[in-house]
Amino acid sequence: MTVTTVAAEIKKSKLAKNAEEFSALGESGEDWFVQSADDFRRLRADRENILARLPESEFSSFLGSLKFSTKGTLASACYRPLMSVLTLSEIFEVFEHCGMAREYTVECLEYECRNGKCKFDFWSLCTHDCGACLE
Repeated sequence: MTVTTVAAEIKKSKLAKNAEEFSALGESGEDWFVQSADDFRRLRADRENILARLPESEFSSFLGSLKFSTKGTLASACYRPLMSVLTLSEIFEVFEHCGMAREYTVECLEYECRNGKCKFDFWSLCTHDCGACLE
């Protein structure tokens, strides 16, 4: 596994607005975006990050829901644990750390990655990289 150096600052100009851009981000070799649960842990360790406000139980539930593709991109997540503390804008910010622009995040909502396919699941998110998911 490659250790990334996730930046606390989101590179807004590089956020993927669609599936093609998101897939290309995963193939880019860039390491500014979250590519693992450990990356989210590192972000949370920065007390200035919004994830630091989450109680440990909610943060652990969120981490447990994460699935990543073979390219290091987010494939699936359950955002329900984030809703107890974070605003909608802050939840979008969490997914911006994964390289996803808000419009692409909205496109991926209410689906979960199961067996390499996005299936309906309220409170979840499934990206188009689900087919390359490391389950």
